[in-house]
Amino acid sequence: MGYAVPMETEGLFDILNGVYTDVLITDGAGVVTLVAPSFERFYGVGEADVVGRSVYELEAAGVFRPSVTAMVLKSGEPVMTSQWTRGDHEVVVSAIPIKDERGRIVSVISYSRDVTELFRLKEEYRSLQERLAAAAAATAAPQVVAKDPASAAILRTVGQVARFDTSVLLLGESGVGKSLYARMIHEQSGRADGRFVEINCGAIPQTLLESELFGYVGGSFTGARQEGKSGLIETADGGTLFLDEITELPLELQVKLLHVIQNKSILRVGGTKETPVDFRLVSATNKDIAALVEGGLFRNDLYYRLNVVALEIPPLRRRREDIVPLVASAAEQINRQYGMNKEFSKDAYAALTSYDWPGNVRELENQIERLMITTESRVIRARDLPRQLTAFRSAEAEQLDLRGAVNLPEVLDGIERRYYEEALRLTGTTTGAARLLGVSQPTATRKLQKYKARG
Repeated sequence: MGYAVPMETEGLFDILNGVYTDVLITDGAGVVTLVAPSFERFYGVGEADVVGRSVYELEAAGVFRPSVTAMVLKSGEPVMTSQWTRGDHEVVVSAIPIKDERGRIVSVISYSRDVTELFRLKEEYRSLQERLAAAAAATAAPQVVAKDPASAAILRTVGQVARFDTSVLLLGESGVGKSLYARMIHEQSGRADGRFVEINCGAIPQTLLESELFGYVGGSFTGARQEGKSGLIETADGGTLFLDEITELPLELQVKLLHVIQNKSILRVGGTKETPVDFRLVSATNKDIAALVEGGLFRNDLYYRLNVVALEIPPLRRRREDIVPLVASAAEQINRQYGMNKEFSKDAYAALTSYDWPGNVRELENQIERLMITTESRVIRARDLPRQLTAFRSAEAEQLDLRGAVNLPEVLDGIERRYYEEALRLTGTTTGAARLLGVSQPTATRKLQKYKARG
């Protein structure tokens, strides 16, 4: 998604040059139209040598590598990465696309920031996250909706393993609530008074990942603080370390993490002395980690260390009894947040229960918030739902068996019967069933009477 910033805005260059250390602007083809005066100090070439040339040409000439603008033009999305200059100086550079009303890129703005400043901002951001997490943990323990038998079974297992200081690997699709289960393990463990440190291994740029996880000693690289800094893993000492998206960890850092787990000590970047660290490890992934191990993309020795107890969180489509209480819980929270008094009707609940929720709990919560905010009436009905939410479950719910003779009319009649009877069960009335199925009430009544007469 681009940003509709008018390039003609008076003073834009002065503003950007004042906020960021360096600025480079290109047109939609990657041809440089503007650079800040600091560009020459960063990259060793002046404005006259750059303006009018494409970033592809400048990259080939070794002015910088890689070209973040070229990345943006290829992906159409903002990009942040590290970049090497002609003098082998590393900078952190970000770029955003500017798009017109048709979604076409008309310009790209890239800016480089001093690494020292970046580290300071990241430290402040991490400190803020820790304070917010501590405040949240102090106000309430995490709650999981577990009405469905599959969810209830997982919850019982969580209660059993939480008491033991063993490693837990949470598996499941994106959005199923793995971080919530990880926090529950922490809250029910003997380390509940310690910190719960959550790290998304895929959210930190790889150029910063090692120093962020393991910390560093003073002066170990350009931009490092003289007094050094402890890593995120060290901050979990005495508590629980939750490594989300663990499969995004590069192989070379997997070796270092394995060392930490085995030796209960950590070696900072540039350091020679190890620091003892004691934490409970919980990790999670939405990928097939066993297949990654088999393909050589994840270390098997680390996998065995993580996979002492594996818990697979089922997707929402496989625990449909959780959907109604999840909707009710989300609606209650949004009502409190915005001072509203809205609710969902039976036919809306029926449609929401029938939907497969490929984005799982995260998608459900986002959809409920959107419906609560955008629906004008106090009672939200099935007709207020987006089209994709009013369909029945996907084709994966129907398994075809064509090994023998098939009487297609009988098969279709049987499918129709199940749909009508399920719609009646969910809504309680023929009117509700008709609305859910998109047919008239007399048609629904006639069909249901026919199937009832058959017994």
